[in-house]
Amino acid sequence: MPCVPIVDLLRAGVTTPRPDPALCATWLASVYESIKGAGGAVTTSVEEPTVGRNYHRIGVRLGDHQPLRVLLNATVALAAAAQKRDPHLINLVFAAVPGREIYRRAVLRVATPAELEQPIEDRSLRLLTDEERRDVAYHRPGRLGDLLFNWF
Repeated sequence: MPCVPIVDLLRAGVTTPRPDPALCATWLASVYESIKGAGGAVTTSVEEPTVGRNYHRIGVRLGDHQPLRVLLNATVALAAAAQKRDPHLINLVFAAVPGREIYRRAVLRVATPAELEQPIEDRSLRLLTDEERRDVAYHRPGRLGDLLFNWF
């Protein structure tokens, strides 16, 4: 996947879960390979998108015993990572994806924490559907990462 600015991934459907078993299998294989290469282990099964979450996630533990979740927005083939924290907190604390080159070879885009922390600008929302823009107006996500990996 060509590397485009992360803001250019904001297009119609990006906030809505999209089933893609082949892409999910590719992502999952990348997770296992990257975490094994980092001396860690996968600690949970894959959680599919559900009401209140538009992305796949899986729990891992790195070689330094740091718990992490690896995320996938299948609509835009975007992988990211977030620190594991209280499940009642909605804002993710984004982290670096271990072994990011493995995901890139698998044709997945990997988001950095800095990219995901960027503020959302109104002009960036122009390609979203009317329903998605209403959700953004209601929920007021503050960062691009909150939109790409959302709770609404």
